[in-house]
Amino acid sequence: MNGFALRMAPAAAGFGIAAAFLVWSYAYDGRAHVVPMLIGWSAAALTLLDIYIQTGTRSALALRAILSGKPLDSSAAPDGDTVRAAGPLRACLWPAAFVALVAVIGFVAAIPVYTLAFMRLQGRLPWRRCAIAAGLITAVTWIVFEQLLRYKVFEGALFGGQF
Repeated sequence: MNGFALRMAPAAAGFGIAAAFLVWSYAYDGRAHVVPMLIGWSAAALTLLDIYIQTGTRSALALRAILSGKPLDSSAAPDGDTVRAAGPLRACLWPAAFVALVAVIGFVAAIPVYTLAFMRLQGRLPWRRCAIAAGLITAVTWIVFEQLLRYKVFEGALFGGQF
């Protein structure tokens, strides 16, 4: 598989999943479809943005530098020879792990576990910063969805959630 295909694979797979999720979200009745629909549209937009960034054009590389906060060396433009399969595979496994966690233990329990693991293992950030971020993200999620919107988030199969 060439470098361009390896770079596009995670974004294209993500877009396919987002599109399927979006179609599925419209099957819900009433207000129940609002949050899944919002997630689906957001995921679709972000994956389209990622697909554009992976093209390696000058404007795409500039956008990548802006979004990542790191200036890119012009010699590091994607040329297909430096891309290894481990990076795209890892990019697909993190979201898959989150989905699996949500299915088993639910959103409120999965968010701190995933955030802590991702920030520590992928971002190599200090434990304290990871724990604070995981706690804050979980608290905001719980407050916004459970308390303010009165939206009962999925509890996971382990805690009685129904698929």
